[in-house]
Amino acid sequence: MDFSKYYRDSGSEDFRLGYVSDVEGHWSYFLDFVRRSNVLDWEDVGGDEEIKFRQLVLRPNTYFVYGGDSVDKGPGDIRLCRALVSLKQRYPDRVHLLVGNRDLNKLRFRSELSDFDMARPLEEIGKPFWDRNAKSLKEHLEQVRDNHVGVEDVPLERFNTKAERLRYMLKHTLGCPDTFEFRRNEVAVLRKIYGHYPYSVDHHATTPFLPENQYYDLLLNEVTDDNVVESFEYEINHPQGSLRQYLKYASIAAIVGNTIFVHGAIDSLTMKFVPSLESRFHLPETSPPPFKSIHKKATYQVNGRLIDDVHEWVDALNEYLQIGLDDFERRPNWNNERNSRGGEALLAIQNRPSMWGRSVVCNSYGDGGVIYTINAMEERKQALHIAEENRDPLAFEGIASNVFDPVPAKWLNDHGISRVVVGHKPTGDCPAVLSSIYTGVEIVSADTSYSRRKGLTHNQLDNEFGEFRGPAIVSVEIVGSDEYCNRLETSGILACGTEYSNKYPLLPKITKAETTDHENGTQNDIGDPILGRKIFSGWWVKAKVPPNHYHLCRGSGRDVEYDVRPVAEVMSYLIQN
Repeated sequence: MDFSKYYRDSGSEDFRLGYVSDVEGHWSYFLDFVRRSNVLDWEDVGGDEEIKFRQLVLRPNTYFVYGGDSVDKGPGDIRLCRALVSLKQRYPDRVHLLVGNRDLNKLRFRSELSDFDMARPLEEIGKPFWDRNAKSLKEHLEQVRDNHVGVEDVPLERFNTKAERLRYMLKHTLGCPDTFEFRRNEVAVLRKIYGHYPYSVDHHATTPFLPENQYYDLLLNEVTDDNVVESFEYEINHPQGSLRQYLKYASIAAIVGNTIFVHGAIDSLTMKFVPSLESRFHLPETSPPPFKSIHKKATYQVNGRLIDDVHEWVDALNEYLQIGLDDFERRPNWNNERNSRGGEALLAIQNRPSMWGRSVVCNSYGDGGVIYTINAMEERKQALHIAEENRDPLAFEGIASNVFDPVPAKWLNDHGISRVVVGHKPTGDCPAVLSSIYTGVEIVSADTSYSRRKGLTHNQLDNEFGEFRGPAIVSVEIVGSDEYCNRLETSGILACGTEYSNKYPLLPKITKAETTDHENGTQNDIGDPILGRKIFSGWWVKAKVPPNHYHLCRGSGRDVEYDVRPVAEVMSYLIQN
């Protein structure tokens, strides 16, 4: 292959869009991201020498997309949601906030922490249906009692407080065991700043900053367990709550020019599909859809409908979100049969088994730190067989979408879309990308929230943003002459501490003549055509790093392996193959 045609001037850069996803309350990570961004800045709007108040601002002629999952894994849930919502309110047409599973699943708190549910016998409360290995509430409370000395004979109900119920939900049903204490910390910070919490609506549009590198006595012991519970309830249940506001201004999907954004994945199961508003957050009682012909309109559609036009599909998904939020507002608790509650359809769409694997929020690309592995596709094939033959929707938990599937790629190309950008599933210490050379659609999976490398010394760098996130940070931007002719740019720090800054090949505006020729349209480009390519022995090229090497990655599941190879070696392989 002749690569010389790719290294040319790409023309003007009148369009720039910034993207980040899955910050999950890591406030220090978000601050570092903004420092690196070419799209966002902080602007001082008040305060004094001790406390500054700032607003997140968008630079002129730029766009910003937040890819979902704003909460759970750090002490900045409230401040992050407030900052993003304020940004969206001031730049409504240039900012898009997406919902992730971690945003939507907090709708459970109102019903499952209600007095009605707190009064239910423990024996009636089963394990989360989507996780066969999770503990039940009763098992959790028994473990809590066992951890206390001399209380073996104390009735289990004594431990069944709302705080312990919330700890159980966070740890065993939401996958975030440290979130309770993170929230205690943030409430203490906000009390330090405002003198009380919740603080006035008048302050929601600004973000408080304490001086860096100074010790503050936050009086964590004065934030009781009940205060923490009240915070979780307020932030999702109250109309002015930070997460409630985030959901109000968010979308399930967004299109900017030639790029579509969702939290999870657009694959043969999710493409065109809009779930029914009657969808329920439980294992479906319907038969599984015929997966081999699921995208065809003539096929019987289980619990939903198909929309052929991509833009109309996005509009319908976003309408689904708003109707679901209205339902959450109207129905504060369970129905009499306790099989539905306000926001039920939104809880369903963030759960793959409930959707028979058709969740654009929770389906995911990537495996082992890369965008595709043969092992993941074998697991996918087996899961589809089990789901259909055994009528088992749990088969969809954890499987990866097929980025090489030509069906969704052609559908997207036919409607002018040449790039999909997602978060949701961690893919190593920098974005996992599928080059557009394969299907005509460039796929970018940019969640680096689980990037710490095994075996590295546990020094300050390794734990920069938390035990699992590690030191890696990424800035994803889309840059070009306009929103229809542009390229992907990624920059940041790898888990080993190496800085990188990469430009991908230009993706031009799609015409019908170009949809079948994936090597055309990059004639005036300076992008690196090796990025996002699969090479030998399962290795993928993920970044170019100094002095003149490629950062490679391969893996399976959460096992991720890295290597560096000279640029000449990788290019020689691709030329010969």
